[in-house]
Amino acid sequence: MSEYRTVILHLLLLAISGFCKGERQLRGWLPEFCVFADHECPNSRVTFWLYTNQTRNDPVQLDPLNPRPDLFEPRLPLKILIHGFIGNRSLTPNLEVRDVLLQTQPVNVISVDYETLVRWPCYFPWAVNNAPIVSECLAQMINNLLSSGIYRREEIHLIGFSLGAQVAGMVANYVSQPLARITGLDPAGPGFMTQFSLQQKLDASDADFVDVIHTDPFFFSMLPPMGHADFYPNLDQLNQRGCSYISNWRFFNCNHYRAAVYYGESIVSRRGFWAQQCGGWFDFFTQRCSHYSNMPNSQMGYFVSEDASGSYFLSTHEVSPFAKGPLIDVEMDIAEYRKLSNLTIN
Repeated sequence: MSEYRTVILHLLLLAISGFCKGERQLRGWLPEFCVFADHECPNSRVTFWLYTNQTRNDPVQLDPLNPRPDLFEPRLPLKILIHGFIGNRSLTPNLEVRDVLLQTQPVNVISVDYETLVRWPCYFPWAVNNAPIVSECLAQMINNLLSSGIYRREEIHLIGFSLGAQVAGMVANYVSQPLARITGLDPAGPGFMTQFSLQQKLDASDADFVDVIHTDPFFFSMLPPMGHADFYPNLDQLNQRGCSYISNWRFFNCNHYRAAVYYGESIVSRRGFWAQQCGGWFDFFTQRCSHYSNMPNSQMGYFVSEDASGSYFLSTHEVSPFAKGPLIDVEMDIAEYRKLSNLTIN
């Protein structure tokens, strides 16, 4: 027993000592958890993976300083997908969006991976403080794509989920040319909602056109508008239809991830996620949207009109396919439902 206590004491001393060789050896035995990124680009913790129709199952890791032009032939519009907290290049929004894009649209896709900087449970201050460094490294790669003539700025579209949406917004601080389009899928709220500097979060000044989908504005995301066009599915329900906070007996924020699910469906939906413009969430809750009935409706998602401006509201189905189609169809469905209900009552 005394030998066992001696070993334990020795290990404790190694852990406490910050200057001995044994402490460094002990760290090698322990798993790495919360880390702050080195403020440098390129950064070994931020990688970029090119997916094309030819490399869908065998992506190519890009050198951000020297992206090879031949890898992008034929040159197609570029979509850059940026995951969020506890994510990686195989998880949201990549999981819901990447294959659908490659299978149905003439595009190339780059998936950003910074998994080791956003591990559970290291959200604040680690992941939040790492976001600007990820943004700077992504901007470095974009600048090299532009300067080498591989892409023009109009051909690049950033799609970020949660923390990744905030990363997308901060890329604007470092790019040599203005970004053309950013899509924010339920941008992260904690750590950003009290941030007064627009340079430190997604906003409409970050690209020529910024569209945002808010699916969890009361918990993981934010309620105020952040882009040129902000979409609020099922806001009157205070929950995404068909969602539950428990999945397989574990906590799961279905609302937050629905933004990426809706976006993926919007790429292939024949009906579309049509939404009604309203003055804002306050006008919506106070039932004043009729004052904006002369304003055009807009589709939410991949095919949103870049003329869309303001806040838009819509409802979805509870299960996939979630899109309800043009609002005239929704109104007719409601009228038919009421008619059938009256017949049943009578």
